Amino acid sequence: MSGKLITTGVIVAGLLAGAASGWYTLQHGMVQGETYSGWNGSKVTGSVDADPWTRARVAVSGLLALNKSQAIYFSRNTDDSGARLREDCRYRVTGGALPAHWWSITVYAADNYLPLNNDDALSFDQTEAQPDGKSEWTATLSPKRPESGAWASTSKAGDYDITLRLYLPSTQAQQDYASIPMPKVTKLDCGGAA
Repeated sequence: MSGKLITTGVIVAGLLAGAASGWYTLQHGMVQGETYSGWNGSKVTGSVDADPWTRARVAVSGLLALNKSQAIYFSRNTDDSGARLREDCRYRVTGGALPAHWWSITVYAADNYLPLNNDDALSFDQTEAQPDGKSEWTATLSPKRPESGAWASTSKAGDYDITLRLYLPSTQAQQDYASIPMPKVTKLDCGGAA
């Protein structure tokens, strides 16, 4: 076998391995980073420190990540018990004051896009999840609108993820994600049964 043929074979194998690696990385969603009370966040998302794979994954997912002084992002696909978030279940999302000027929680289907439903309720934010006398708020994730309160529709979402965005976060939140009091996600029931 000639040296040129071996060299060509090695180059082709390298290109194929690189392409396969890139495709696999891009198809497996957002950069996971570290976990904070069930929420995954990466300190390099939206940062000049992001490596090329992180930038590509952000571009493919459509996150359009802002600089972390403008917004920080967390996602999760499980409830607090570790079970996968599912369209046919109802969940209570609870939390307190978050260290940001404004925040929102949005539902994303398994394909990283908004679920294709007509409920006009794919997210809720701090203006909808009003705090009670203890400065705690409650919202619902479910396929059907609850009788009252903040709600994000999971209709046609299948197994889904939720994304928490903190806009204009405090300096401490930007520097120490573990200091952020993350919302809890508790399963209420599935298919109408507890």
